[in-house]
Amino acid sequence: MRDKIRSSLNEALKAQDKLRSSTLRLMSAALKDRDIEARGQG
Repeated sequence: MRDKIRSSLNEALKAQDKLRSSTLRLMSAALKDRDIEARGQG
């Protein structure tokens, strides 16, 4: 899933699709936040 988001983000950045790239950045940040939260609980 992360790889798909990362590759889609790269495509959106190359296409200069601002809405799509900002959405994908938010999704990526949410996943990263979840990982950090899970690490703190472990």
